[in-house]
Amino acid sequence: MDRFPEAFRRFEQVVDVSKIKSFQQLKLAFATWAGRKWKESPLQLQALRVQAERLRLVGAIEVSLEEWERERVEIDRLYRRVYYCRLRYVYNEAVFKALTLERFRARGKRRVELEKRISEAQERMEFWRKQWDEAYGRLKRERERFKLKVIKRG
Repeated sequence: MDRFPEAFRRFEQVVDVSKIKSFQQLKLAFATWAGRKWKESPLQLQALRVQAERLRLVGAIEVSLEEWERERVEIDRLYRRVYYCRLRYVYNEAVFKALTLERFRARGKRRVELEKRISEAQERMEFWRKQWDEAYGRLKRERERFKLKVIKRG
């Protein structure tokens, strides 16, 4: 479970981040606020960079045309993944609702069988909902990062 965004929200409640102008200032302020929990590990720095990008503290990133194209292809793939997960979720939700309605008319052994199918459909629906949320969150992060990229000239 990623707890860094939650910690950063608490940090923002205490520190006025609108006055911070660079990533270095943000890192120093966060390290001071976090105290002994700040180890400056690669994962912590990466999570702090994500927050810095969200706050627009990181300027434009120059990349080659090939890298920009690769990123664009990845963004397109993520869009397709979000769309696919959403379709699977909607389909499984419809199946769940249909089985739930059918349960009210069923009696005896058929009703027990339907209860099992309903629980399976609910699990699939929840699985695809989780997949959809994760894919959408990743797409949002990657797209925000991609917006900062500029193709090198020359």
